[in-house]
Amino acid sequence: MDRELRRLLIVAVALLVLLFTGRAVISAFWDDTEAVRQAASIRRQLRSGGEANSRPSTAAVSAASALRNELVESLQAYAPVIAYTRPAEFDVPSGVSPDLRYIEVLREEQKLLVRGAAFVGRSVPSNLGMPDLNPSGLEDVLRTLQSLHIVHLVVSAALEAGVDAVDEIRIPTASRRERKVSGFLRTHEVEFELRGSPQAVREMLAGITGGTPYLTLDTLRVEALDDEGGKVRARFSAAAVTLDLEQSVLDGGQG
Repeated sequence: MDRELRRLLIVAVALLVLLFTGRAVISAFWDDTEAVRQAASIRRQLRSGGEANSRPSTAAVSAASALRNELVESLQAYAPVIAYTRPAEFDVPSGVSPDLRYIEVLREEQKLLVRGAAFVGRSVPSNLGMPDLNPSGLEDVLRTLQSLHIVHLVVSAALEAGVDAVDEIRIPTASRRERKVSGFLRTHEVEFELRGSPQAVREMLAGITGGTPYLTLDTLRVEALDDEGGKVRARFSAAAVTLDLEQSVLDGGQG
C-alpha cells in the first residue's frame, strides 16, 4: 500500500509539473505571437507611409562616415585650443588650506588690478566682483578662483587697451555660473560693465577672445554715452570653456 501511495504521489507531482510547465510555454508562445502580430501591424503602417523597406544608399553611408571622421578630427584639433585650464597661480596646491589660499590670491589680484588701475587714473571695483562672504571648502574656492582668473584676464586686457573704467563685475548665481551648454561643453561666466573709447573697447574685446586661455563672449551690448560717440559703455559676459570629450555631443540640458 505504501508503494502504491508513493507511486500515486510521484504521478501527481509529475502531472503538476507538466501542467505548470505547459502553461508557461503556452503563455510565452502567446506573448511572442502577439508581439509578432503587433510588429507586423506597425510594419504595414510604415509601408503605407513609405517609411519601411527604405535604406540609405552605400554612397550616403560612406559620405556620412567620412563627415563624422572629419568632424571628430576637427574637434580633437580645436579642443586643446579652446579648452580652459586653470593656471597654477589660481589653483590650490596640495596640502594648502583652500580658504587661506583664496584670501592670498584675492589680495594679490587687488594689489595688481585695483591699485594698478588707480595708479594710471582708472577705476576697478575694489572687491573685483568677488562675493562678500569668502568661499569655504575646496570646491567653492576652486570655482571662485576660476571666476577671479576670468576677472584677471578681462581687467588686464581692459587696462592694457586703455579703457577708462571697469564699473561693475558680477559673478552669476551658482545655477547660472557654470552652465552646461551640451553634453560635452560647459561655460563658466563672469559679467562685466565698462566704459571707454570705441577703439579701447574694441582692442579690449579682441584681446580677450584672442588670448590664451581662450574666453568666449556672450550677451555683448555697446551703447554710446555722448552724441559724438567718443565714449561707449559695454556690457558683456566673458566665459571660460571646458570640454568633456567623454560625453556625447548630443546630450543636452543644463547643470
